[in-house]
Amino acid sequence: MTTYNDTIQKVKDLIYGDGSIIASHDIFTRVKKEVKEAQEDPTLSGIGIAQKARGIREKGAVELAKIIRANKAAIDAELDVAEKSVRAVISAPNPQPSAEQLREFTDKYSSLKTELLVFNNKRAAQQLLEFMEDIRNPYIAKIIVDDFANTGVELNKHITDPLRLRTSYEQIKATAETDAKTQARQNLDEIARLRAAQPVNSMVRLGAAPTLGEELTDKVLRDHESFLQVHGE
Repeated sequence: MTTYNDTIQKVKDLIYGDGSIIASHDIFTRVKKEVKEAQEDPTLSGIGIAQKARGIREKGAVELAKIIRANKAAIDAELDVAEKSVRAVISAPNPQPSAEQLREFTDKYSSLKTELLVFNNKRAAQQLLEFMEDIRNPYIAKIIVDDFANTGVELNKHITDPLRLRTSYEQIKATAETDAKTQARQNLDEIARLRAAQPVNSMVRLGAAPTLGEELTDKVLRDHESFLQVHGE
């Protein structure tokens, strides 16, 4: 079964692999050959040679832009699949603990919350914070995190060490996150970076610049879609 990590690796191969180098190499080889033939054509004037060479290079640039377009489309399709899978992992609920474990937590948590929120009990604030710090179950930790906007305000009134309160909250969040969700969020960031990356190997520029010229190369690599629109493609 293909995982989103496999899909992300496939995208990296499309971007950083040698597929786009090989495909563009065929274009550059032909452009160089046709430009050389134009330059050696005795029937052409200097202006005629320059115009024909420009047309050959523009045709090659259009073909390169189409390679980039196809690569970009393949990359985006793969990333769409990967992102959907990653977001499913992030949004999936944590496994629920046993009924007994959940009942014990609910009873203790509700009791301490009542003492804190209703009776403004300073000792209950300390006990509740210690209780929270001992939680190791992701499902239960998520309940605490979701409720922290209520409990945190009252805890902040009684806990004299704000750094401890912040540290405890971050610890509970980390417990609720789980390793799988943390990894999924990192993958989501990586997907965003891959979407923004140039969709072909950067080495393509090394072949394009001396063959097509810096101007055409820059236009194609900077915005291949605009370049293709200008040329009616």
